[in-house]
Amino acid sequence: MAEFKFSCPQCGQKIRGDVGYAGLPINCPACQQPIVVPPPPSQSPIPPATRAAAVKSPERFKLPVLKRFKLPPRRILLIAGVSAAALAAVIITTIYLGFWNSTRTIWNGWTPLSGDKKQWSFSHGKINGHSTTAEIMLASPGKYSDVTFSATVENISGQAAIAIRMQDRNNGYLVVFAAGRARNPGNGGSIVLEKMTSGNGAILATTRGNLTSASSIGQTAKIRVIARGTLMEVLVDGKKVLQARDSTFTAGRMGIAISRNANLPGDATFSKVSFR
Repeated sequence: MAEFKFSCPQCGQKIRGDVGYAGLPINCPACQQPIVVPPPPSQSPIPPATRAAAVKSPERFKLPVLKRFKLPPRRILLIAGVSAAALAAVIITTIYLGFWNSTRTIWNGWTPLSGDKKQWSFSHGKINGHSTTAEIMLASPGKYSDVTFSATVENISGQAAIAIRMQDRNNGYLVVFAAGRARNPGNGGSIVLEKMTSGNGAILATTRGNLTSASSIGQTAKIRVIARGTLMEVLVDGKKVLQARDSTFTAGRMGIAISRNANLPGDATFSKVSFR
């Protein structure tokens, strides 16, 4: 078919194409803006039937890109900048999700809010704690308000806890996990949502019984704490077991804690620790 030349109304780029493209929408090879191919000079627009045939057989009416066209240096720099920004976003997301929230990084970055870090250790992807005296707690360096904080907790003896919105060692919220005893299958442990004020605890919600699906009869639990505004929810192995509202503390540090029970030392491990 006959060819004709026309100009892009957006950037003025000269374009050459077959008359079969007249009236069809295309993107300008230079500025990539959508345009409609005008009718050839001194000719009326191509009838719809002819345009339909051109669409069905595009290989016969390929719009050539002028060989002399080159991408302007400014556009090259812009594309390179956008690509670099996208790559940086991917890297930051990967670091945040795969590294910053990892158990090892939490172990490296969190510091004692009570006790000594010598009472803690890290091995095989688990943070291990042991206390024969008072409560020990590792806490985040930053403060958080709305947060989802989860960990797989293995409570060997005593009590283990997940802490949120801690102001200091004596003020904040604790989700305390007390494991059931293997010699008593009817006791699957207990979960207590507790508010600490000046070192005094007030129970906001509690539950006990066969809480977990673990074969260790309540000694291991996947605990997730969701705090949104005044609402706090606790899930064990994916099942919601506690819910309470309280507006005393709106933001604070997060942490993991261990305490002894009567004549038993406190021993527990925390793995798959994450937050968002």
